[in-house]
Amino acid sequence: MPASIPDVAREALILRVERAVDTVTFPAHPGTLIECAERAGARADVLAALRELPDEAFGSFSEVSASIVAAHDRQARPRPFAVR
Repeated sequence: MPASIPDVAREALILRVERAVDTVTFPAHPGTLIECAERAGARADVLAALRELPDEAFGSFSEVSASIVAAHDRQARPRPFAVR
């Protein structure tokens, strides 16, 4: 089954984030990741994704990626209608 547009966009974002922080030594906090991405000239969407990370130490890029994917999926999920 082909990837949906949101999945393709999410994967492209993850690749851009990975390139922007490829010189970081883990474990790393979001502030460190953001500083590295800024020095690398990262796009606004990359910086926004990093700014949404919880304030915790990430042990690897896989952990960063998982957190970004979870946040992206929460934002993409349709919100239920309020019934009054």
